Parts: sequence; C-alpha cells; structure tokens
Amino acid sequence: MPGRHTLFSRQVGQRSWRGLIISVGVHGLLAWLACWIIFRIPPAAVKQHDEVFVVAGGGASAPPAAPSYAASQAQRVDRISPQRLSVESASTSVAIPELSKSTEGAATGLGVAGLGQGLGSGLGGLKGVGSGLGSSAGYVGKCVMGAMIKAQKVAVYLDCSGSMRPYLARVTAEIKKQYPTADVFRFDGARVVALGDEIIFGRNFRGEAPKLTEAPTQTIENELTAEGRQLLVRIRSACEKGSLGAWIDRMLGEPYDALVVFSDFMDGVRVYESHKTNGFTQVYSDSAYHKVGQKLPAGAWQRRWLEVFKGSATSRGLKVYLFTIDKPPQGFLQACVEASGGSSANVGWLRQTR
Repeated sequence: MPGRHTLFSRQVGQRSWRGLIISVGVHGLLAWLACWIIFRIPPAAVKQHDEVFVVAGGGASAPPAAPSYAASQAQRVDRISPQRLSVESASTSVAIPELSKSTEGAATGLGVAGLGQGLGSGLGGLKGVGSGLGSSAGYVGKCVMGAMIKAQKVAVYLDCSGSMRPYLARVTAEIKKQYPTADVFRFDGARVVALGDEIIFGRNFRGEAPKLTEAPTQTIENELTAEGRQLLVRIRSACEKGSLGAWIDRMLGEPYDALVVFSDFMDGVRVYESHKTNGFTQVYSDSAYHKVGQKLPAGAWQRRWLEVFKGSATSRGLKVYLFTIDKPPQGFLQACVEASGGSSANVGWLRQTR
C-alpha cells in the first residue's frame, strides 16, 4: 500500500506542474497579444481645448473654422471652367482657367498669357506655357518679321508691282511659317483712291471712276483657303482696278482678325472730285511720285474705316499691320494702325537677304 500511495503522489505532482506550465504559457500569450493590439492601434487623438477669442463687444467666441483644402478646391472648380492648352514640348496638357466676364472687363490686356505663366510657375517648370498667348480677347500673338501679330485668321495684301516682286516669295514664307492658313492676295501697287466720300471700287462705290492703272492679280489661288478662293472671285475685278483701297474697304465686312499689308508705300492716298463739265479732278495726293494739296480732305470712307478699327482695339475686331520695305506708310494708313491696336514695321533688311 505505501508503494501505491507514493506512485499516485508522483503522478499528481507531475500533472500539477504540467498544468501550471500550460496555464502560464497561455496567459503569457494572451498578455503578448493584448500588448500587440494596444501598441498596433494608435490611441484616439486627444481633443484639444478650443481657443477663445475676445471680440470687440467684450464677449468671447470660438475662432471660425478654416475651410478644408478639398472644399476650397471644389469651390474653385465651381467658379472656373477649364480650357485645355496643349504644351508642344511635352506630352502633357495643362488646364488653364478662362476669365469670367467681369474679370475680362476689368483686366484689359491681362489675357490668358499671364494666367498661363502664373499657373505654369506653380506646376513644376511649366512657366512658359502661356507666354505665347496674347490679349484677353483670345488672340494668339506671333512674331512675323519683327512685328507681333495678334490674330487667329489673317488676310494678307502683297504689293506685286515690279519693284516688289523679288521679295514676295520670302514674305509669303515668313507669314505662312506663323500662320499657315493665312489667305495671301497679290494685287498691283498699294494705292488708296477715293472719289469724294467713297473708295473707288469699294463696297459702296457706284458709277464711273477716274482712269487708273489696272493690272491682273498674281494671287496663287491654290494656296488660298476654300473661303479665300470664294472671296477672290468676289473681289478680283474690284481690287485689280482699285488696288489696296478697294481691298481694305471690302475686307471690313469679311471674317478676318487681321489685315497685313506688305509694300514700299510709294503710291499713297489719292482723292478725286467729280465735275459735270470737267470730269474728274485730283484734289489730294501724298504719293511719292506726285504730291497734290496739303491736307487730306475729310470723307465718309475715312470715318467708316476708323470706326471699325477703333472698335478693334478693345474687342475681337480687325487689326491692321503694315510692313514697308521703303517709305513709311502714309499718315492716314498709320492712323488706321494706331486705331486698331496693330503695328507697323520697316523690313528694309530684306534687301540684303535676297
């Protein structure tokens, strides 16, 4: 009997130690798991006490909550509709906001160029994105032979008289380089001829005209746009007879943004009066070949031209650009340039590059 009691005691002791070890192991594992959970999940942010601001009336109030970044961006998107502008030097594109109507009225001359430059500088090296854009009216400014032309649709008048022909191909190439869809018309000389209140062979001209130099056009028809070819059919005869004056007068009603004229400006502005007995008398000419009178007589055609060009200086209108290879443009033609917000340039350097 004593042997059995001793064996039983040993078995009970072994089981007790085994259970203790298992219990300690299980509790240790549970403690480790609890610590892992506690340190794995950060504690909730402690709510800070609101600051109190004293107001003018002696009371106190909490500071106004600042709008979140997401909310401010949502409000910006609501106010601005993006316009895509592709960057030629990269495959990406940048969304440039359009000016609101109120901003356009208050920021004449600001334009999309300034916005493009400002946005570009904040987008990691895209500062030059908007530098090629021009006025707030949406014109694209491009440099042609030293003059910045701001237009989208351009019509060009080339004086194709004998002294000008050596330069026509070069001038056409320079213009087409910047404005591939420009319509280039070639007519003889650059005369502006008026009879009283009307431009001879202009839109409103009726009746007989003084005898003038006439020459067929040298316009290259297959280089015109479809609209340009249709226009040439309508104006060919009038401009072959009336030269630059008839061309400008008829272009006032056409859908172009800019009129570009290249000439030596030797022909000038000429004004005639009609007499029942003596026919036609020239009362003014500022031509380099033959000057008559001292002051350009006022005429309805002058007021009509200037009214159109003055409106162009502040809206999507018709601007005038003059390129001369010799004489400065005549005073009235220069007045049209200034009224329209265009420019003129001397390109005498073409003589050395023929």
